[in-house]
Amino acid sequence: MMAKKTVKPRATRRRKQEMSGFGPILFITIGALAVFKYEAALLVAAGLVPTIVLGFTGKGANKAEKLQCVSFTNLSGIMPMIPDVWSRPSSVYNFIGDPMNLLVMWGAAAFGYALVYVGPMLASMLLQMLSKDRLKSIAQQKQGLVELWGSDVLGDRDDPFANASKRPGGR
Repeated sequence: MMAKKTVKPRATRRRKQEMSGFGPILFITIGALAVFKYEAALLVAAGLVPTIVLGFTGKGANKAEKLQCVSFTNLSGIMPMIPDVWSRPSSVYNFIGDPMNLLVMWGAAAFGYALVYVGPMLASMLLQMLSKDRLKSIAQQKQGLVELWGSDVLGDRDDPFANASKRPGGR
């Protein structure tokens, strides 16, 4: 009697995740800023919460590009407040505690999210409209040529010279 061969299940490989240098750069930048002004680093860290969340939870294709879009728009919401905190460090808690300032900082990140998710849909709709307009323009030009030169411009499908390249020995 022959012994049965046992088949070992193959180990499943994990897909390689897209690596981004954003996390280390962010923490090094906030750390370097903390060396000079701790309060400014605190403001930046509090303002970049949506970006940090996306950095840790973001998945899928183009993760790095999505993260860049959200982080740059998020930083644009934080930048106007940094000079005030730099000149008056004790005001950082007023900035962080004010809902309007948080709305500005995090709202800028929301605009980045909107660009990431709604932007491609808007771009495709715009390109479709432009291509339809172009097709209308081409049809109008074709009609103008037919009116100017007659229907011979369109070509005859039964014309032996038009299909000469498809015949054997034809050029």
